[in-house]
Amino acid sequence: MRILHQVLKKIYQDYAVFFPPAKLSEIQKVNFELSQTGLASLPQDYIDFLMMTNGLFHNGLEMFSTTEHERDKGAFFHRSIMQMQKLFSQNPILKNKIMLAQAPEEFVVYDFQKKEYQLVDRYSYTVFLKLPNLLDVFYYYTKPVLDK
Repeated sequence: MRILHQVLKKIYQDYAVFFPPAKLSEIQKVNFELSQTGLASLPQDYIDFLMMTNGLFHNGLEMFSTTEHERDKGAFFHRSIMQMQKLFSQNPILKNKIMLAQAPEEFVVYDFQKKEYQLVDRYSYTVFLKLPNLLDVFYYYTKPVLDK
């Protein structure tokens, strides 16, 4: 968790948008709602992330939060995990996967059966990269910032 904190601190210095940390009750609610749809709980490293910032924007990467956040007096809404989950739950390719983030050309999902993060092309819905943990996801998207 300490390394995740350091990574987020570096991303924050590169003009990322952070939110107040999620409350434990909010995370428990998301886990309950996921279980009601037949999915497992959020991965622990994503929970750790939510406990530091309840969502994030950085260079086109949007990490979803436990609840929708209003930005700029209603001009924009940061999306929640369950909002995106419901939107894509009918897609058979995304079945058994938790929608956690999106970038301009891909989704970041967690396959709880395989216990891995996957980057899924937004157009063909093919998995093009599998990553073992959230830190590797951040490194993939923010390598230039983290390598400074």
